[in-house]
Amino acid sequence: MMTDAEINLAIAQIEFTGKELCPCEYHIDVRLGNGDYTTVDYVNDSDIGQIIEREKITVGYNNAGSLYFAHDRYGNAIAYSDTPNKAAALTFLKMKGVEI
Repeated sequence: MMTDAEINLAIAQIEFTGKELCPCEYHIDVRLGNGDYTTVDYVNDSDIGQIIEREKITVGYNNAGSLYFAHDRYGNAIAYSDTPNKAAALTFLKMKGVEI
């Protein structure tokens, strides 16, 4: 299973192709150019929200397993985790063919 830092880096590599990425323990600093940068944390912050909307990822809670789940619009690329953000982030990576 991927760590939070690995998940954040993998998504940032997809979302910010060609940009300089500076991984930290809990977030990724993305150098945008001209001295500008942004910080993203898809696992622990709301940064995954735009991806959820754009990719039409569904997130829910499995009472029996006490885990959150997420899947793509077709019911494929299903992932489970202890938080909704992480489940959605893992689903997005699966959708992009990343081995989680």
